[in-house]
Amino acid sequence: MHTSEIRAVFFDAGNTLVFPRLEDLARDLTAQGYPATVEDFYAAERAGKQRLDEWLWPQIRKGQVPRTVDPYYWAEYLRALMARVQVPEAEQPRLIERVAGGFRDITCWSRVPPATPPFLAALRAQGYTLGVISNSIGTMEEQITRVGLREYFQTVLDSARVGVEKPHPEIFEMTLRLTGVAASEAVFVGDTNATDMGGAQLAGLHGVLMDHCDAYPHVDGLRIKTLPELEKILLTL
Repeated sequence: MHTSEIRAVFFDAGNTLVFPRLEDLARDLTAQGYPATVEDFYAAERAGKQRLDEWLWPQIRKGQVPRTVDPYYWAEYLRALMARVQVPEAEQPRLIERVAGGFRDITCWSRVPPATPPFLAALRAQGYTLGVISNSIGTMEEQITRVGLREYFQTVLDSARVGVEKPHPEIFEMTLRLTGVAASEAVFVGDTNATDMGGAQLAGLHGVLMDHCDAYPHVDGLRIKTLPELEKILLTL
């Protein structure tokens, strides 16, 4: 058994456990006449996350947390992507819907870093309770089953199924109740500062930021780029 007071590790799903096949989305946009690369998508992600922070942190600090935040992030992300690949305004609604449809196809989220399954297996072997808390469209449990990760998790909460999104504390509290773990005994790992770290903070969990695309170079706090880096952090908590 692990020796620290941490008993549970909960994870966001998208861009933490499973990643989108951005090369397919970039290829599709290129085929539409607007050359795009994976880096264009990362740049849009960084811009969307910055806008989300600017909009959401003031609300979190006031304790007025919206129950839905994802539409705001995706609107900013897609707007930034269109600007970056220089899509004319008249063409943007069609192409935004096309790219958004690609992301909404849950099977797009099928890239699992090779180190992830053995790392999750090691956490389970050390006695940690593991769970997933995802802002998604109701099909994330099905998707993590499809990519072979479901066996590692005691609980999977999808916002579309439970009716509330991170950073609202309610979705974290549901997971704590289901697993019988106190907030102070749990770590939450996610890729979005305001949504994931803000939500963990509001609910009293330890937050670790999975910053896979360098969206948050100036954020104070616990930050990793790959899941196995979490191992050292767990030993310090």
